[in-house]
Amino acid sequence: MKISYDPVDDIMLITLKEKPLAYGEEITPQIIAHYSKDNELVEIEVLDANELFSKRKEIYVPEYVKPKGAYIKM
Repeated sequence: MKISYDPVDDIMLITLKEKPLAYGEEITPQIIAHYSKDNELVEIEVLDANELFSKRKEIYVPEYVKPKGAYIKM
């Protein structure tokens, strides 16, 4: 796993696997999940990351993105 942050555009990328991206799906207005052609979750893109993480203490990840659903505590 690799986490990178672009302070100019305020985008955080969480790369889970080194695979080519086939498509993306908006999970929330600020979070986009990117998948491979085999429907594997490859990357999570967080837009306006500084704003998002400064306001929330936890973020819910829906079950269809992560089995059984999960909360990410900040």
